[in-house]
Amino acid sequence: MRWQDRYKKKLLTAEQAAGLVTSGSEVLFSMMNQPMDIGHALASRYNELENVTITSHWVEDYPFLHPEKHPEMTKVFSIQDAFPLRHTRKEVQEHQVDYKPTVFGLSDGKRQKDNNRGSLYHFKDFFFLKVAPPNSSGYCSFGHQTWYSPSACKTAKKVIAEIDPDIPWVFGEYIHMDDIDYLVEAPMEEPAAKVDHAPATSTEDWELSQVIGVHTASLIRDGDTLQIGTGTASEAVINFLDDKNDLGIDTELIFRQLIDMKQRGIITDKRKNIDRGKSVASSFRTYTGADPDIPKALKYISQNPGFEFRDISYICNVPRIARQDNMVAINNALAVDLMGQIVVTHVGPNPIGSPGGSIEYCLGAHYAKNGRSIFALPSTALGGKVSRIMPRLDPGAVVAIPMFYADYIITEHGVANLDCKNLRERAEALISIAHPDFQPELKAEAKKLFGL
Repeated sequence: MRWQDRYKKKLLTAEQAAGLVTSGSEVLFSMMNQPMDIGHALASRYNELENVTITSHWVEDYPFLHPEKHPEMTKVFSIQDAFPLRHTRKEVQEHQVDYKPTVFGLSDGKRQKDNNRGSLYHFKDFFFLKVAPPNSSGYCSFGHQTWYSPSACKTAKKVIAEIDPDIPWVFGEYIHMDDIDYLVEAPMEEPAAKVDHAPATSTEDWELSQVIGVHTASLIRDGDTLQIGTGTASEAVINFLDDKNDLGIDTELIFRQLIDMKQRGIITDKRKNIDRGKSVASSFRTYTGADPDIPKALKYISQNPGFEFRDISYICNVPRIARQDNMVAINNALAVDLMGQIVVTHVGPNPIGSPGGSIEYCLGAHYAKNGRSIFALPSTALGGKVSRIMPRLDPGAVVAIPMFYADYIITEHGVANLDCKNLRERAEALISIAHPDFQPELKAEAKKLFGL
């Protein structure tokens, strides 16, 4: 039987796909490119089911994410989230959605075979995702928002894929029709406009970030391979790389501006010693509001062998990253204390995001030949009322990067190189890039702490 005939036999409606879920099931949805029609159909079954656990990074909104609005669903659906975004931050902080701290690189479906290891994305009863339409050989691309989908497909008991013609065919990872249990064809109605899930940036903050970008770019050399994490301060470097040559990309998230730089020949990937000639990522961020250049960029990466989109466990694998010479990790931070402890994911004890690839790329860059790790942040928060460079972190603060792996810290006031500095030298370097209004207070505290 031809795969085209098997395709027809596997077709279900979204309602039928959601109807496969039984009480007591563990359900996983893909991260981004989520089949929303199936998600809403599953939510509508709350009066038919019991004890269903649903896991994803919730970039889309569903009724079961909001117990205060839909209390009838709390007895049915248990929600897990490793990356609190705007749809779940409040619920996570109120313990209505279970926050599961994790890092991508340790979740490959192999480590999870050990019964003593937990599994966030693998060995689920049902995995719902979207893929591009099959090619002539029956293979589907996971598209430009791959994340954990390839490895999750290998371990899920049932894989249900929604075929979406709007997903571009990209090189990297694929799944054959025979490895998909059921298919749903995406609805034909006009897709809803995508919304940027990053907080809005004020004009003042954007201008400050450009200064940070200039400082960051001063540490980038010709031939470097870059990982750039999401965040206004970390992303700002992209605007100041036009004078560089032969840059490479190895990152969990690629931005439209980087794709433009590839087209203009600034990014060539030809000096990389791992994945040479290819910009490697797990996702292309298309959640950028009304950016008119997104469709053009999607068209450029489609069928383009100069890009590969891989499972996030491959991307965020520390030993692999460490083998990439001249690896530079550039990430956003929320706060830093005078010892160099870096906060990335929490405000106080409250999670507001995920480390993404920042932890693994920081570690990998440290061990890479000629590698560097950079964390960027504005010097103040709350309209200048609070210093992000602090004598000590607040009680309950969660340290993502310990002081031992702090390398370069950048604010709009300069660059602090913390490598191999003692505590007094670290404090002096960090105070020098703090906002001038807070430097006297920081110096006084540093004297108490370190005898500065």
